[in-house]
Order: sequence, then structure tokens, then C-alpha cells
Amino acid sequence: MTVHTVLDLSGQALEDILITLAGGGAPATALGKALDALPVAAYALGLGAAAASARDTSVALSFLLAFTRSSRFIASTHPAQQHPINLARNLSTLNALHGPRIGLALHAEAPTAGWFRPEDAASPASAADYLRLVSSLWDSWPMDALIGDTEGGRYVDADRIVRIADPVYTHIGGPLTLPTDIPGKPPLLLLSPHGAEACTDPSVDLQLNETASGSGHFVSGPVSLRTGAPSLDAVLAWPLEAHARAQRASIREALQLPAGRMAAVVQTPVFKDAAVAVRV
Repeated sequence: MTVHTVLDLSGQALEDILITLAGGGAPATALGKALDALPVAAYALGLGAAAASARDTSVALSFLLAFTRSSRFIASTHPAQQHPINLARNLSTLNALHGPRIGLALHAEAPTAGWFRPEDAASPASAADYLRLVSSLWDSWPMDALIGDTEGGRYVDADRIVRIADPVYTHIGGPLTLPTDIPGKPPLLLLSPHGAEACTDPSVDLQLNETASGSGHFVSGPVSLRTGAPSLDAVLAWPLEAHARAQRASIREALQLPAGRMAAVVQTPVFKDAAVAVRV
């Protein structure tokens, strides 16, 4: 069976990579080519850190995308600190600029109480809730709403630009300020501890479960996510699973995932109702 390896870049390994890329020139170009050449399905960013100390990796993601041509990357974030609209907009922009090479992952136990959603003891938000909201925000302006009808004077189908209504994050509805290709949406991954129950939220594209408590190895079918590379040298010499192979494909194809789909259940057209429009 072909193994689809996701290799995590965290801690010193990620710092080494960013320092090299920030220096530019031949070393940065060579590193980008080396990352492209490794037989991995994708690189994860920052998932080796404990959930409580996770940080947003979208800036690191932009660096890596700029210096690679085929590598795929799975970003992570801190849900209690990064506003979902800001994250959704950033990832959608990078997806448009660099193609379908990015995804988003969270640890299931990631803290979600933050300045934009105070913790509610009756219904605390989960990491899956946060992922669902990000996916729903991408639905607020689908790419195929762009019409470009110059004769009729219609640039976009305004009825397709909507404010979504999430059952948990009730006060965040968008829409985003740029369109997103729904079939090419960044896939959403949830990393669950050993023995955790299956996630039932359909917005989560892939749930990976830790093989043993504290192992840092998460699997789901042929997809295998490894954490623990201590340095850049260790990443470039990483002993991959047997039958792992390099791929030049979209991240969904590399992870054996179907095309993206709509996640938002409730959608209110923004420009049909003045009361809705004034909230945007």
C-alpha cells in the first residue's frame, strides 16, 4: 500500500527553514528544490507543538509557498488568538496565488476561548467548530459567483455573496472580501489523541488519530503524519515509510480526499436585505 506521508515541521526545524528562506539567494532556492524533491504528500507546520502553545503559521506558510513549486503544506493556528475571518481570508489568498497546495489542521484539544468568542460553559466551542466556521466562510463568496458579463454590466452574481450563520460562532458571518474556489478549498484536518471518538462534523475532511499516547504519530488509512524532526538536516534526511513517493498533485489528491464542498448550512444574501448589508 502506498503511504501518504505528512511530515511535520515544528520547533527548531521550522526555525532553521525560515532563517534559510529569509536569507534568500542560492541557499533559499536550493532548499525549496530539496523540499519539493522529498517523497511526502505534504508538510505540516507547527503541529509538533502542544495544542495549548500552538501559534499561527500562515506567515511561515507564505514563505514556503514562495520558494517551492510543488510541495504541499498544512498550516496550523491558535483558535483562541487568530480571528477566523482573518485566517480564512489569508488562506484563500494564498490558495489563489499558489494553487491548491495548502490545508489547515488543528489538534482536537486546541483552546478555542478567545476575544472573539468568550468561553460558554453550556456550549464550549471545539476545534472542529472552528474548522467548520473557516470552511463556511469560504462559502460566503464562491468563485463561480463571478460572472464577468460586460454587456449586461454584471461583474458578479450578488445573490451568491452571502452571510453565513454558524450555530456556535453566531456573531461571525462574513462575507469574505475575495472569492474562493469551493472544489479547491483547503482541506481541513483534525488531529485527535489516542482513543478519541470519531469526529462527526462533515466539514472536517480528515481526522487523524494518534497511534499511541504521546507518540506524535497520527494516522488515518494510508495517510501518516509524523512529528518530531529536530532540525532541518533531520527533515532532509528523514527516513520515510516504505512505498512513500513524491507527488506533483493538489493537496486533496495527495491526501486521497474528494473535492471540497459547501459547509455553510444557513446563507443569507447580503445585497438583498439592507439590514443584512449594513452588518457587513
